[in-house]
Amino acid sequence: MEFIQLYNQNKDKLTKSENKLANYIAAHTEHVIYDTIKSLGKATNTGDATIVRLCKKLGYSGFSDLKIALAQDSMMTTSKGHDETQTTPQLSSKVLISSIEKTEELISHPVLTEAANLLAQAKRIHIFGVGHSGESARDYERTWLRIGLIANAESDPHIQVQVATLLNKDDVVVGLSLSGHTKDTYDSLKVAKEYGAKILAITNDLISPIALLGDVSLQTAVSEFMNIGTVAGQVSQLYLCDVLAREYEKMNKVDVDKIKERALTEVMKKSI
Repeated sequence: MEFIQLYNQNKDKLTKSENKLANYIAAHTEHVIYDTIKSLGKATNTGDATIVRLCKKLGYSGFSDLKIALAQDSMMTTSKGHDETQTTPQLSSKVLISSIEKTEELISHPVLTEAANLLAQAKRIHIFGVGHSGESARDYERTWLRIGLIANAESDPHIQVQVATLLNKDDVVVGLSLSGHTKDTYDSLKVAKEYGAKILAITNDLISPIALLGDVSLQTAVSEFMNIGTVAGQVSQLYLCDVLAREYEKMNKVDVDKIKERALTEVMKKSI
């Protein structure tokens, strides 16, 4: 049963502070899904005991159970929104086009310029991501190579930490995480920051722990909790990869044709 239904059925049994908390959860579902009990308490100025009591009164075993239910509610709402008259190709293209359009709407041009400047001034660039974000990191590495921007993608958290300890103020680490709450990525970025590296965070949630580590943060538009492993999430990340490449190219007056010509000459030698 949806959270709002359970709340409406039980609100007369709730205290004033529990009603206030429930109203916050209903209005901020996407954020609450990623919250810890501590961060939710801080956001609502309520104690752990109040949060646990609300969960119990609404029939949940605890806060984790509530978050899972909220995610399931969100997924059901999303699936109901599909137009059954559309073909499978139409549905897929609609989702992917929407992920790009929504990401574009979130781009602040001053922030984009700041991000491209960060890359242009870096002595070394590393890209950290795990899981599907780790795959996106590899795509960033290859895409940026085509404009003469050399970056190293790393998806192994243990290697990330080793790399992080070798960085300094002249280096930049790009952190990819749709949720902004990926612990391995956060830990690696935190070490890099402690050693002086600048952080460019690319995440769906600008108030997430990873985004808050960023010297500059860009926002994707596809929530990971409800879209784990989806193409739409990666498309949102890769769209920003291309946008950053084009902004860097324009800012530094990169002769992309010359770079491509030189690379093609050498690649052709690989033919037999």
